[in-house]
Amino acid sequence: MHAYPEAPPARRRVSRCWRIAAALALVAACGIAPVCRRLETLTRAIPGQRPGYGPRAISPVPNLAAIDRMIWMPGLDDGWNPQGLAFARGSLFVSAYRSLATWKDRGPCRVFRIDPRTGRVTGHFAVPPPCGHAGGLAYAGDGKLFIGDTHTLFETSLGRAFGGGEPKFRIWRMGGGLKGAFAISGQGSIWIGDYQSQGPAMAFKFNLSVLDAHSGRGTLDPRAAAAVVAIPTYAQGGAIGSRGGLWIARSDLGWGALDRLDPASGTRTARYRVAGGIEGIAFDGDGRLWCVSEAGARHQPLRYPFFPLLFRLDPSRLHPASRTTDGVRRG
Repeated sequence: MHAYPEAPPARRRVSRCWRIAAALALVAACGIAPVCRRLETLTRAIPGQRPGYGPRAISPVPNLAAIDRMIWMPGLDDGWNPQGLAFARGSLFVSAYRSLATWKDRGPCRVFRIDPRTGRVTGHFAVPPPCGHAGGLAYAGDGKLFIGDTHTLFETSLGRAFGGGEPKFRIWRMGGGLKGAFAISGQGSIWIGDYQSQGPAMAFKFNLSVLDAHSGRGTLDPRAAAAVVAIPTYAQGGAIGSRGGLWIARSDLGWGALDRLDPASGTRTARYRVAGGIEGIAFDGDGRLWCVSEAGARHQPLRYPFFPLLFRLDPSRLHPASRTTDGVRRG
């Protein structure tokens, strides 16, 4: 989630009212006993470490029927808030920052490695300062994993990071208006995307050769990009499909959507409503789309929905939203 400043008193009052209304809506939804029982059954079957806080069941979310696997985000009780997501070498990788204070959206950064079949954490490493938000994660092939913070890009070797020794990092400063709100994996390249609640927003493609040339040599800016594409507002994550289509995850804590774009023009070809708080997304080798949601992270304990999960979507089972009733922000 894009970092927000400390909320003023008026905003806190509005937020409390909104949370109460959302809780009442959840109670109303769970007046239908079979729905609640099904959600409780699904919740009990989710692998990984279930947090010690929160409701008995995950919240109902749009396109739940398209989800074929769910895993608890690691470290929820300790305050780890998920952001970026990547799939590489048969494993899931999720970047996170640690915060236990409401409205505080920065803290120590970490990358977790997770077995997508069992939900077991198979390793993790810390990302050094100045990382404080870890909004993006991208894999460029050849063992190279990139972590994007708002104004800084980090790169490390998977072999080094999970080989028993201390990971080493290459670090780039971002300038020229480039902001690392999220990152997209590519073969021999990565994309860095911007978050804007009111457009325009852009995603920039950087080839590894360009990153190598800029390593330790000043500032990485949009002029070094190999390609640029316009993206919608509220963008939190992105992925490139097997047929070359660009998928953008858009969200606030109360709503979420996946937009499928033409990568050349940025034109939206489809939109799907999904879980609120959706952040990073990444395709696996079977063409399924893995996603992560921060809705329900510990420093937002009363937010609705409660869905702090990594989850896998079957794109063929997604139902598109109506252009007039999609229920998400425009742009």
